[in-house]
Amino acid sequence: MSEKRMVSRSVAIAVVIICIALAIGLIGAVSFYTSQISSLNSKVNDLTDITNLDKTTLWVNSTVTQTANNYTSWFFSPSYNTYNSTYGSYAGFVVVLVLSSTSNTTYIRVSYSSGISYDNSVTVGTDGTVAFPVVFPIIRIASSDISGNPTLSATSFSPSPTIEIRVGNKDTVGNATETVEIFYNY
Repeated sequence: MSEKRMVSRSVAIAVVIICIALAIGLIGAVSFYTSQISSLNSKVNDLTDITNLDKTTLWVNSTVTQTANNYTSWFFSPSYNTYNSTYGSYAGFVVVLVLSSTSNTTYIRVSYSSGISYDNSVTVGTDGTVAFPVVFPIIRIASSDISGNPTLSATSFSPSPTIEIRVGNKDTVGNATETVEIFYNY
């Protein structure tokens, strides 16, 4: 009977050791997968924000001065994704805020080309806010099969444009000073 107890005690100790090893493995697996799920949720939230145009990047926060009938320009490309440090085009809109200006002829001009050409200018006077769309058209290359039915053989996106943003004045004499903020929403 004592031999039987010894076997039972050995089996019990082995079962406890196996349970501890399994518990440690389970804790490690739960920790690993919780981290992975958290990372994926973060990426999903980021992409949802992009889809809803809820992401914003500050491009300019500056005060500039121009001579009469002149402008200051900045060049940007909306293709850099700061979230994961990769390049990928995100359509959105440029928001330009002229917080103050010494000229009532202050204007904002945005232009770019990415498969389509965009060029628009708006006069804001001594202050104002204007939003300009930034789009990347889809280019589809179509062909037909042997029987003449149309097929889609390739789809691509136009490259991300370089956007020129100008803030200027139409005054014929004197300098103009503007305080400007420029954001890209995507």
